[in-house]
Amino acid sequence: MLNSCLLSNKEQVSKNLSFDCSVCKLGKSKTLSFSSHGSRAKKCFDIVHSDVWGISPIISHARYKYFVTFIDDFSRYTWVYFLRSKSEVLSVFQTFVAYVETQFSTGIKILRSDSGGEYMSHEFHDFLNHKGIVSQRSCP
Repeated sequence: MLNSCLLSNKEQVSKNLSFDCSVCKLGKSKTLSFSSHGSRAKKCFDIVHSDVWGISPIISHARYKYFVTFIDDFSRYTWVYFLRSKSEVLSVFQTFVAYVETQFSTGIKILRSDSGGEYMSHEFHDFLNHKGIVSQRSCP
């Protein structure tokens, strides 16, 4: 009975809705489609997005306060690694790169991240240069 009542009310509302907006007409508004300015990867690991989250208001039993994500742009597959401090990002990224090279027989071409301090260190840039990975910065 409740479902039929909800359905009849929904039908009444949908019959009364008008998509003619006088304000939109006065402003001569038009619906614009989204442009596809961004480039999508053509295959797995061409572009990997990374970000660090934390500090968590609740510390885990293993004392983790942060996590870092690595997202493959092509497949949208996401890896999450838990961290006790932000200084662990480089070693975790090195582990992730080794995993990709071993398990998928390919390398990461572009790492896209914000300008967080964990991605800006000389050691991090040296590792990227050594592996031939291009660093791209996104908005924070």
